[in-house]
Amino acid sequence: MPIPLHVVYERTFPGTRRRIFQLLSEMGTSGDVIWPFASQPFMRTPGPLDPGKTEEWHSGVHAILDSVVPEESIVWRFQNEGFDGTHGFYLSSEDKRTKLSHRIDAVLSDTEGRLFWRRLEDTHSRTIDALFEKLGRVLKR
Repeated sequence: MPIPLHVVYERTFPGTRRRIFQLLSEMGTSGDVIWPFASQPFMRTPGPLDPGKTEEWHSGVHAILDSVVPEESIVWRFQNEGFDGTHGFYLSSEDKRTKLSHRIDAVLSDTEGRLFWRRLEDTHSRTIDALFEKLGRVLKR
C-alpha cells in the first residue's frame, strides 16, 4: 500500500527573495556558497536551471528539475525507485524578511520507497538544518 510523505522545514531569513533564490539556484555549480557538506556534494548538470533537463544528485537522491519560478520556487521531481513526488524550495515574503520552506511531497511504494526514506530521513534532516544555518551566515556577510 503506497504511503504519502509530506515533510516541511521552514526558516525566516533577513534577506531578499531575489538574493536567496540566487543562492539556491547556484547550488551544485562553481558559484555554490551554501551547500554545507563538501564531503557529500550537491551536484547538478551545468548551465541555467532548465525544467525537464537539469538534473541533481545528492545524498543518494537523483532528481530532475520539475519547475522553477524566479524568486518563488525551485522544485525537483524524484527519480529514485519507489519514490513518486517532488522536493523543493519555496520563498515568500514575511514583513521585511523572507520565509524559505523546503518541502517533500511524495508517495512511497511499500518496499523500495520506505527503505529509501528510512536511509535518507536522518541525512535529509541534518542537511536541511545545516543548509539553513549556512545560508543564514552567508546572508549576514
